[in-house]
Amino acid sequence: MGAQDRQPFSFVNAGLLTVLLSVSGYYAWTMLRPPEEPGEASMAPTSVAAGLPPERLAPSRAPSTGEPVPPLLLEGLTVVEAPDVSELVVTEAVEIPDLPELTARSVTPAVLAWAADLARKNPGVDELRDYVIAAHFVAAGRETRAGRYREALRLLDACEDWGPPAGDVASFRAAIHGAQEEWEPALKWAQLAIASGSRANPAEMHHIIGKVHYYREEMPKAIQAFRTALDIRDDPEIRTSLDRALREASSSAGLRNQKLAHFIVRYEGGTMEDTGRMVIDTMDRSYATLVSQLGFEPSERVVVILYSRQDYRAMGGPHWSAGMFDGKIRVPVQGLERLDDGIRTTLHHELAHAFIHSLAGKAAPRWLHEGIAEFVEGIRTEHNGPLLAEALQQGGSFAHCLSTVQCNPRLFYAASASVVDYLVQQRGLRGIRDVLAALGNGTDVDSALRKVFSRDVGSLVRDWEHFVRRRYG
Repeated sequence: MGAQDRQPFSFVNAGLLTVLLSVSGYYAWTMLRPPEEPGEASMAPTSVAAGLPPERLAPSRAPSTGEPVPPLLLEGLTVVEAPDVSELVVTEAVEIPDLPELTARSVTPAVLAWAADLARKNPGVDELRDYVIAAHFVAAGRETRAGRYREALRLLDACEDWGPPAGDVASFRAAIHGAQEEWEPALKWAQLAIASGSRANPAEMHHIIGKVHYYREEMPKAIQAFRTALDIRDDPEIRTSLDRALREASSSAGLRNQKLAHFIVRYEGGTMEDTGRMVIDTMDRSYATLVSQLGFEPSERVVVILYSRQDYRAMGGPHWSAGMFDGKIRVPVQGLERLDDGIRTTLHHELAHAFIHSLAGKAAPRWLHEGIAEFVEGIRTEHNGPLLAEALQQGGSFAHCLSTVQCNPRLFYAASASVVDYLVQQRGLRGIRDVLAALGNGTDVDSALRKVFSRDVGSLVRDWEHFVRRRYG
Protein backbone atom coordinates (compact mmCIF):
# COMPACT_ATOMS: atom_id res chain seq x y z
CA MET A 1 0.00 0.00 0.00
CA GLY A 2 1.47 3.31 -1.09
CA ALA A 3 2.95 6.26 0.67
CA GLN A 4 0.23 8.51 -0.68
CA ASP A 5 -2.65 6.40 0.56
CA ARG A 6 -2.48 8.13 3.91
CA GLN A 7 -0.89 11.48 4.69
CA PRO A 8 -1.75 12.33 8.28
CA PHE A 9 0.21 15.57 8.25
CA SER A 10 0.37 18.10 5.42
CA PHE A 11 3.38 20.40 5.69
CA VAL A 12 2.67 22.83 2.86
CA ASN A 13 -0.42 24.15 4.55
CA ALA A 14 -1.76 27.17 6.34
CA GLY A 15 0.64 26.71 9.22
CA LEU A 16 3.64 26.47 6.93
CA LEU A 17 2.53 29.48 4.93
CA THR A 18 2.13 31.45 8.12
CA VAL A 19 5.73 30.69 9.04
CA LEU A 20 7.08 31.56 5.62
CA LEU A 21 5.10 34.68 5.06
CA SER A 22 5.06 36.09 8.54
CA VAL A 23 8.81 36.39 8.07
CA SER A 24 8.78 37.70 4.51
CA GLY A 25 5.66 39.75 5.15
CA TYR A 26 7.20 41.69 8.00
CA TYR A 27 9.84 43.05 5.70
CA ALA A 28 7.50 43.45 2.76
CA TRP A 29 5.16 45.51 4.96
CA THR A 30 7.93 47.94 5.83
CA MET A 31 8.88 48.47 2.20
CA LEU A 32 5.66 48.59 0.15
CA ARG A 33 4.31 51.91 -1.05
CA PRO A 34 0.66 53.09 -0.64
CA PRO A 35 -1.36 54.57 -3.52
CA GLU A 36 -0.66 58.27 -3.93
CA GLU A 37 -4.26 59.06 -4.84
CA PRO A 38 -7.30 57.82 -2.92
CA GLY A 39 -8.99 56.97 -6.19
CA GLU A 40 -6.34 54.42 -7.04
CA ALA A 41 -7.71 51.97 -4.49
CA SER A 42 -10.34 50.87 -6.97
CA MET A 43 -7.57 49.78 -9.32
CA ALA A 44 -5.66 47.74 -6.74
CA PRO A 45 -4.32 44.50 -8.22
CA THR A 46 -5.99 41.21 -7.46
CA SER A 47 -4.93 39.53 -4.22
CA VAL A 48 -3.34 36.07 -4.15
CA ALA A 49 -6.27 34.90 -2.06
CA ALA A 50 -9.28 35.47 -4.29
CA GLY A 51 -12.02 37.71 -2.99
CA LEU A 52 -9.97 39.74 -0.55
CA PRO A 53 -11.14 43.35 -0.23
CA PRO A 54 -8.68 46.11 -1.23
CA GLU A 55 -8.14 47.10 2.40
CA ARG A 56 -6.41 43.74 2.96
CA LEU A 57 -3.66 44.69 0.50
CA ALA A 58 -0.41 45.83 2.03
CA PRO A 59 0.59 49.51 2.19
CA SER A 60 3.96 50.27 0.62
CA ARG A 61 5.44 52.09 3.58
CA ALA A 62 5.21 51.20 7.23
CA PRO A 63 3.26 53.71 9.34
CA SER A 64 5.69 56.19 10.88
CA THR A 65 4.22 55.83 14.36
CA GLY A 66 7.05 53.80 15.80
CA GLU A 67 4.58 51.01 16.61
CA PRO A 68 5.62 47.43 15.86
CA VAL A 69 4.45 46.31 12.44
CA PRO A 70 2.37 43.10 12.55
CA PRO A 71 3.39 40.14 10.38
CA LEU A 72 1.91 40.11 6.90
CA LEU A 73 0.24 36.83 5.93
CA LEU A 74 -0.27 35.34 2.50
CA GLU A 75 -3.52 37.17 1.84
CA GLY A 76 -1.71 40.49 2.10
CA LEU A 77 0.66 39.83 -0.76
CA THR A 78 -0.63 41.14 -4.07
CA VAL A 79 0.08 39.80 -7.52
CA VAL A 80 1.25 42.32 -10.12
CA GLU A 81 3.35 42.19 -13.25
CA ALA A 82 7.08 42.52 -12.67
CA PRO A 83 8.01 46.22 -12.75
CA ASP A 84 10.51 47.79 -15.12
CA VAL A 85 13.45 48.72 -12.92
CA SER A 86 15.98 49.50 -15.65
CA GLU A 87 15.82 53.26 -15.12
CA LEU A 88 15.75 53.27 -11.32
CA VAL A 89 19.07 54.73 -10.16
CA VAL A 90 20.33 56.67 -7.18
CA THR A 91 21.39 60.16 -8.16
CA GLU A 92 22.53 61.06 -4.66
CA ALA A 93 23.63 58.73 -1.90
CA VAL A 94 20.80 59.93 0.33
CA GLU A 95 18.04 59.80 -2.29
CA ILE A 96 16.08 56.56 -2.47
CA PRO A 97 14.12 55.78 -5.64
CA ASP A 98 10.59 54.47 -5.53
CA LEU A 99 11.08 50.80 -4.78
CA PRO A 100 9.07 48.23 -6.76
CA GLU A 101 6.29 46.56 -4.81
CA LEU A 102 7.36 43.18 -3.44
CA THR A 103 5.07 40.36 -4.53
CA ALA A 104 5.46 36.71 -5.41
CA ARG A 105 5.42 37.58 -9.12
CA SER A 106 7.34 40.83 -9.11
CA VAL A 107 10.45 39.64 -7.28
CA THR A 108 12.35 38.38 -10.30
CA PRO A 109 16.09 37.61 -10.45
CA ALA A 110 16.53 40.99 -12.16
CA VAL A 111 14.82 42.79 -9.28
CA LEU A 112 16.92 40.91 -6.73
CA ALA A 113 20.15 41.77 -8.57
CA TRP A 114 19.15 45.42 -9.01
CA ALA A 115 18.15 45.84 -5.36
CA ALA A 116 21.34 44.18 -4.13
CA ASP A 117 23.48 46.40 -6.36
CA LEU A 118 21.63 49.51 -5.16
CA ALA A 119 22.11 48.53 -1.52
CA ARG A 120 25.82 47.87 -2.03
CA LYS A 121 26.26 51.35 -3.49
CA ASN A 122 24.50 52.82 -0.46
CA PRO A 123 25.75 50.74 2.47
CA GLY A 124 24.47 53.11 5.13
CA VAL A 125 20.82 53.12 4.01
CA ASP A 126 18.92 50.66 6.19
CA GLU A 127 15.80 50.94 4.05
CA LEU A 128 17.65 49.45 1.08
CA ARG A 129 19.14 46.67 3.18
CA ASP A 130 15.70 45.79 4.56
CA TYR A 131 14.29 45.87 1.05
CA VAL A 132 16.88 43.34 -0.15
CA ILE A 133 16.11 41.07 2.81
CA ALA A 134 12.39 41.36 2.15
CA ALA A 135 12.83 40.58 -1.54
CA HIS A 136 14.79 37.43 -0.75
CA PHE A 137 12.22 36.31 1.82
CA VAL A 138 9.33 36.85 -0.59
CA ALA A 139 11.15 34.97 -3.35
CA ALA A 140 12.05 32.13 -0.96
CA GLY A 141 8.41 31.89 0.14
CA ARG A 142 7.30 31.65 -3.48
CA GLU A 143 9.81 28.89 -4.22
CA THR A 144 8.78 26.97 -1.10
CA ARG A 145 5.09 27.10 -2.00
CA ALA A 146 6.00 25.79 -5.46
CA GLY A 147 7.93 22.91 -3.90
CA ARG A 148 11.29 24.19 -5.16
CA TYR A 149 12.92 23.76 -1.77
CA ARG A 150 16.57 23.80 -2.86
CA GLU A 151 16.07 27.11 -4.63
CA ALA A 152 14.35 28.50 -1.53
CA LEU A 153 17.32 27.50 0.62
CA ARG A 154 19.70 29.07 -1.90
CA LEU A 155 17.81 32.36 -1.62
CA LEU A 156 18.06 32.21 2.16
CA ASP A 157 21.79 31.60 1.89
CA ALA A 158 22.09 34.72 -0.27
CA CYS A 159 19.89 36.68 2.13
CA GLU A 160 22.17 35.95 5.09
CA ASP A 161 24.83 38.25 3.61
CA TRP A 162 22.51 41.18 4.40
CA GLY A 163 22.16 40.47 8.10
CA PRO A 164 18.52 39.39 8.57
CA PRO A 165 17.48 38.39 12.12
CA ALA A 166 18.85 34.90 12.75
CA GLY A 167 15.58 33.68 14.27
CA ASP A 168 13.56 34.66 11.21
CA VAL A 169 15.92 32.81 8.89
CA ALA A 170 15.85 29.81 11.24
CA SER A 171 12.02 29.77 11.10
CA PHE A 172 12.15 29.79 7.33
CA ARG A 173 14.68 26.97 7.22
CA ALA A 174 12.73 24.88 9.75
CA ALA A 175 9.58 25.20 7.65
CA ILE A 176 11.39 24.22 4.44
CA HIS A 177 13.11 21.19 5.95
CA GLY A 178 9.89 20.21 7.69
CA ALA A 179 8.07 20.33 4.35
CA GLN A 180 10.62 17.84 3.00
CA GLU A 181 10.47 15.75 6.18
CA GLU A 182 14.21 16.20 6.69
CA TRP A 183 13.93 15.82 10.42
CA GLU A 184 17.46 16.48 11.65
CA PRO A 185 17.78 19.99 10.14
CA ALA A 186 14.09 20.75 10.77
CA LEU A 187 14.57 20.10 14.49
CA LYS A 188 17.78 22.12 14.68
CA TRP A 189 16.35 25.20 12.96
CA ALA A 190 13.01 25.10 14.79
CA GLN A 191 14.80 24.99 18.15
CA LEU A 192 17.04 27.88 17.09
CA ALA A 193 14.02 29.92 15.98
CA ILE A 194 12.34 29.44 19.35
CA ALA A 195 15.52 30.24 21.28
CA SER A 196 16.00 33.38 19.18
CA GLY A 197 12.51 34.66 19.90
CA SER A 198 11.65 34.85 16.20
CA ARG A 199 8.59 36.88 15.26
CA ALA A 200 7.61 34.02 12.92
CA ASN A 201 4.89 31.68 14.11
CA PRO A 202 6.24 30.01 17.31
CA ALA A 203 3.29 27.61 17.40
CA GLU A 204 4.34 26.14 14.08
CA MET A 205 7.92 25.77 15.30
CA HIS A 206 6.69 23.64 18.21
CA HIS A 207 4.42 21.80 15.77
CA ILE A 208 7.42 20.94 13.61
CA ILE A 209 9.37 19.77 16.65
CA GLY A 210 6.42 17.56 17.59
CA LYS A 211 6.38 16.02 14.12
CA VAL A 212 10.09 15.28 14.33
CA HIS A 213 9.55 13.35 17.56
CA TYR A 214 6.42 11.68 16.19
CA TYR A 215 8.23 10.26 13.17
CA ARG A 216 11.15 9.20 15.35
CA GLU A 217 8.75 7.23 17.54
CA GLU A 218 9.41 9.50 20.54
CA MET A 219 5.76 9.87 21.43
CA PRO A 220 5.95 11.55 24.89
CA LYS A 221 8.14 14.33 23.46
CA ALA A 222 5.85 14.67 20.44
CA ILE A 223 2.76 15.01 22.64
CA GLN A 224 4.46 17.62 24.82
CA ALA A 225 5.51 19.67 21.77
CA PHE A 226 2.02 19.52 20.23
CA ARG A 227 0.45 20.65 23.50
CA THR A 228 2.90 23.54 23.74
CA ALA A 229 1.98 24.57 20.20
CA LEU A 230 -1.73 24.46 21.06
CA ASP A 231 -1.15 26.59 24.15
CA ILE A 232 0.27 29.25 21.83
CA ARG A 233 -2.38 28.92 19.13
CA ASP A 234 -5.47 26.71 18.98
CA ASP A 235 -5.11 25.37 15.46
CA PRO A 236 -7.10 22.44 14.00
CA GLU A 237 -4.10 20.92 12.26
CA ILE A 238 -2.01 20.97 15.42
CA ARG A 239 -4.94 19.43 17.29
CA THR A 240 -5.14 16.67 14.67
CA SER A 241 -1.43 16.01 15.18
CA LEU A 242 -1.90 15.77 18.93
CA ASP A 243 -4.94 13.49 18.64
CA ARG A 244 -3.06 11.12 16.33
CA ALA A 245 -0.02 11.05 18.61
CA LEU A 246 -2.23 10.29 21.62
CA ARG A 247 -4.00 7.51 19.71
CA GLU A 248 -0.71 6.01 18.60
CA ALA A 249 0.75 6.25 22.10
CA SER A 250 -2.27 4.36 23.40
CA SER A 251 -2.14 1.63 20.75
CA SER A 252 1.63 1.26 21.16
CA ALA A 253 1.66 1.20 24.96
CA GLY A 254 3.82 -1.67 26.18
CA LEU A 255 5.41 -2.34 22.80
CA ARG A 256 9.08 -3.11 22.78
CA ASN A 257 11.17 -0.44 21.04
CA GLN A 258 14.39 -1.42 19.27
CA LYS A 259 16.64 1.18 17.65
CA LEU A 260 18.84 -0.48 15.07
CA ALA A 261 21.25 0.81 12.45
CA HIS A 262 18.55 1.41 9.84
CA PHE A 263 15.28 0.87 11.69
CA ILE A 264 13.25 1.67 14.75
CA VAL A 265 11.12 -1.44 15.27
CA ARG A 266 8.24 -1.65 17.74
CA TYR A 267 6.41 -4.85 18.63
CA GLU A 268 4.85 -6.55 21.60
CA GLY A 269 7.42 -8.32 23.73
CA GLY A 270 6.76 -11.94 24.61
CA THR A 271 3.94 -12.83 22.23
CA MET A 272 5.69 -11.28 19.22
CA GLU A 273 9.31 -11.79 20.26
CA ASP A 274 10.08 -14.47 17.69
CA THR A 275 8.07 -12.71 15.00
CA GLY A 276 9.85 -9.44 15.74
CA ARG A 277 13.27 -11.02 15.31
CA MET A 278 12.22 -12.60 12.01
CA VAL A 279 10.86 -9.30 10.74
CA ILE A 280 14.09 -7.49 11.67
CA ASP A 281 16.18 -10.09 9.82
CA THR A 282 13.94 -9.86 6.76
CA MET A 283 13.96 -6.04 6.78
CA ASP A 284 17.75 -5.94 7.04
CA ARG A 285 18.06 -8.12 3.94
CA SER A 286 15.46 -6.04 2.08
CA TYR A 287 17.25 -2.83 3.05
CA ALA A 288 20.55 -4.07 1.63
CA THR A 289 18.80 -5.21 -1.57
CA LEU A 290 17.10 -1.84 -2.08
CA VAL A 291 20.33 0.08 -1.49
CA SER A 292 21.93 -2.05 -4.20
CA GLN A 293 18.98 -1.68 -6.59
CA LEU A 294 18.19 2.02 -6.14
CA GLY A 295 21.64 3.35 -5.34
CA PHE A 296 20.74 5.36 -2.23
CA GLU A 297 19.45 4.90 1.30
CA PRO A 298 17.18 6.93 3.60
CA SER A 299 18.84 9.60 5.72
CA GLU A 300 16.66 8.74 8.72
CA ARG A 301 15.87 5.42 10.39
CA VAL A 302 12.74 3.76 9.02
CA VAL A 303 10.07 3.16 11.65
CA VAL A 304 8.44 -0.29 11.51
CA ILE A 305 5.50 -1.07 13.83
CA LEU A 306 4.12 -4.60 14.15
CA TYR A 307 0.48 -4.77 15.25
CA SER A 308 -2.31 -7.10 16.04
CA ARG A 309 -4.97 -6.93 13.35
CA GLN A 310 -7.27 -4.95 15.69
CA ASP A 311 -4.63 -2.32 16.53
CA TYR A 312 -3.65 -2.10 12.87
CA ARG A 313 -7.23 -1.24 11.98
CA ALA A 314 -7.37 1.29 14.83
CA MET A 315 -4.39 3.12 13.27
CA GLY A 316 -6.17 3.36 9.93
CA GLY A 317 -5.04 0.19 8.18
CA PRO A 318 -7.65 -0.97 5.62
CA HIS A 319 -9.09 -4.39 6.43
CA TRP A 320 -8.03 -5.76 3.05
CA SER A 321 -4.39 -4.62 3.26
CA ALA A 322 -1.37 -6.60 4.41
CA GLY A 323 0.52 -3.43 5.36
CA MET A 324 0.79 0.28 4.74
CA PHE A 325 3.27 3.15 4.73
CA ASP A 326 2.23 6.59 5.98
CA GLY A 327 5.65 7.82 7.03
CA LYS A 328 5.99 4.65 9.10
CA ILE A 329 5.68 1.04 7.97
CA ARG A 330 2.73 -0.61 9.73
CA VAL A 331 2.13 -4.34 9.39
CA PRO A 332 -0.33 -6.67 11.21
CA VAL A 333 1.64 -9.79 12.15
CA GLN A 334 0.37 -11.04 15.50
CA GLY A 335 -0.13 -14.79 15.53
CA LEU A 336 2.34 -15.51 12.75
CA GLU A 337 4.67 -18.35 13.60
CA ARG A 338 6.77 -17.87 10.50
CA LEU A 339 7.19 -15.31 7.76
CA ASP A 340 5.85 -16.67 4.50
CA ASP A 341 6.60 -15.24 1.07
CA GLY A 342 3.53 -13.02 1.27
CA ILE A 343 4.72 -11.24 4.42
CA ARG A 344 8.26 -10.93 3.09
CA THR A 345 6.91 -9.38 -0.11
CA THR A 346 4.74 -6.96 1.87
CA LEU A 347 7.69 -5.86 4.02
CA HIS A 348 9.89 -5.37 0.95
CA HIS A 349 7.11 -3.45 -0.84
CA GLU A 350 6.48 -1.09 2.07
CA LEU A 351 10.20 -0.56 2.64
CA ALA A 352 10.49 0.45 -1.02
CA HIS A 353 7.88 3.16 -0.33
CA ALA A 354 10.02 4.40 2.55
CA PHE A 355 13.04 4.64 0.24
CA ILE A 356 11.05 6.51 -2.42
CA HIS A 357 9.59 8.87 0.16
CA SER A 358 13.02 9.61 1.61
CA LEU A 359 14.34 10.84 -1.75
CA ALA A 360 11.28 12.36 -3.43
CA GLY A 361 9.25 13.43 -0.40
CA LYS A 362 5.58 13.77 -1.21
CA ALA A 363 6.24 14.80 -4.81
CA ALA A 364 6.28 11.31 -6.34
CA PRO A 365 2.91 10.52 -7.95
CA ARG A 366 1.05 7.43 -6.85
CA TRP A 367 1.71 5.49 -10.06
CA LEU A 368 5.46 6.02 -9.70
CA HIS A 369 5.40 5.01 -6.03
CA GLU A 370 3.49 1.80 -6.69
CA GLY A 371 5.28 1.06 -9.94
CA ILE A 372 8.70 1.16 -8.29
CA ALA A 373 7.52 -0.85 -5.29
CA GLU A 374 6.04 -3.49 -7.61
CA PHE A 375 9.13 -3.51 -9.82
CA VAL A 376 11.54 -4.15 -6.94
CA GLU A 377 9.27 -7.05 -5.94
CA GLY A 378 10.05 -8.57 -9.33
CA ILE A 379 6.86 -7.66 -11.21
CA ARG A 380 7.55 -7.11 -14.93
CA THR A 381 5.45 -6.23 -17.97
CA GLU A 382 5.31 -9.84 -19.17
CA HIS A 383 3.42 -10.82 -16.03
CA ASN A 384 0.45 -8.62 -16.97
CA GLY A 385 1.10 -7.73 -20.61
CA PRO A 386 -1.90 -9.61 -22.09
CA LEU A 387 -4.25 -8.10 -19.46
CA LEU A 388 -3.02 -4.57 -20.25
CA ALA A 389 -3.19 -5.13 -24.02
CA GLU A 390 -6.75 -6.42 -23.74
CA ALA A 391 -7.80 -3.28 -21.85
CA LEU A 392 -6.19 -1.12 -24.54
CA GLN A 393 -7.82 -3.08 -27.36
CA GLN A 394 -11.21 -2.28 -25.88
CA GLY A 395 -10.56 1.35 -26.71
CA GLY A 396 -9.29 2.43 -23.33
CA SER A 397 -6.32 4.53 -22.28
CA PHE A 398 -4.41 4.40 -19.03
CA ALA A 399 -3.73 8.15 -18.85
CA HIS A 400 -6.72 8.83 -16.57
CA CYS A 401 -6.24 5.61 -14.60
CA LEU A 402 -2.61 6.37 -13.73
CA SER A 403 -3.11 10.04 -12.93
CA THR A 404 -6.23 9.67 -10.77
CA VAL A 405 -6.16 6.03 -9.55
CA GLN A 406 -9.87 5.96 -10.41
CA CYS A 407 -9.87 2.61 -12.13
CA ASN A 408 -9.69 -1.10 -11.45
CA PRO A 409 -6.96 -1.56 -8.80
CA ARG A 410 -5.56 -4.60 -10.58
CA LEU A 411 -5.15 -2.60 -13.78
CA PHE A 412 -3.65 0.34 -11.92
CA TYR A 413 -0.97 -1.73 -10.19
CA ALA A 414 -0.21 -3.74 -13.34
CA ALA A 415 0.06 -0.60 -15.45
CA SER A 416 2.21 1.24 -12.89
CA ALA A 417 4.68 -1.64 -12.67
CA SER A 418 4.77 -1.95 -16.44
CA VAL A 419 5.45 1.76 -17.00
CA VAL A 420 8.34 1.64 -14.53
CA ASP A 421 9.63 -1.53 -16.23
CA TYR A 422 9.44 0.34 -19.56
CA LEU A 423 11.51 3.21 -18.12
CA VAL A 424 14.06 0.87 -16.54
CA GLN A 425 14.60 -0.84 -19.89
CA GLN A 426 15.72 2.51 -21.27
CA ARG A 427 17.90 3.99 -18.51
CA GLY A 428 18.07 1.36 -15.78
CA LEU A 429 17.12 2.01 -12.18
CA ARG A 430 19.62 4.86 -12.18
CA GLY A 431 17.18 6.79 -14.37
CA ILE A 432 14.40 6.14 -11.86
CA ARG A 433 16.63 7.38 -9.05
CA ASP A 434 17.44 10.54 -11.03
CA VAL A 435 13.72 11.25 -11.46
CA LEU A 436 13.11 10.79 -7.72
CA ALA A 437 16.01 13.08 -6.87
CA ALA A 438 14.67 15.76 -9.21
CA LEU A 439 11.23 15.48 -7.60
CA GLY A 440 12.80 15.82 -4.17
CA ASN A 441 14.51 19.02 -5.30
CA GLY A 442 11.20 20.57 -6.28
CA THR A 443 10.99 19.70 -9.97
CA ASP A 444 7.49 18.77 -11.15
CA VAL A 445 6.99 15.27 -12.51
CA ASP A 446 6.68 16.34 -16.17
CA SER A 447 9.93 18.33 -16.01
CA ALA A 448 11.71 15.54 -14.12
CA LEU A 449 10.71 12.98 -16.74
CA ARG A 450 11.68 15.32 -19.59
CA LYS A 451 15.07 15.89 -17.97
CA VAL A 452 15.85 12.18 -17.59
CA PHE A 453 13.75 10.44 -20.29
CA SER A 454 13.04 13.30 -22.73
CA ARG A 455 9.26 13.04 -22.41
CA ASP A 456 6.52 14.19 -20.05
CA VAL A 457 3.88 11.97 -18.44
CA GLY A 458 1.47 12.25 -21.38
CA SER A 459 3.99 11.27 -24.05
CA LEU A 460 5.43 8.55 -21.79
CA VAL A 461 2.03 6.90 -21.36
CA ARG A 462 1.31 7.10 -25.12
CA ASP A 463 4.68 5.53 -25.98
CA TRP A 464 4.23 2.83 -23.35
CA GLU A 465 0.70 2.01 -24.57
CA HIS A 466 2.04 1.66 -28.12
CA PHE A 467 4.72 -0.72 -26.82
CA VAL A 468 2.17 -2.88 -24.96
CA ARG A 469 -0.17 -3.07 -27.98
CA ARG A 470 2.68 -4.05 -30.28
CA ARG A 471 4.20 -6.63 -27.93
CA TYR A 472 1.11 -8.21 -26.37
CA GLY A 473 -1.85 -7.21 -28.54
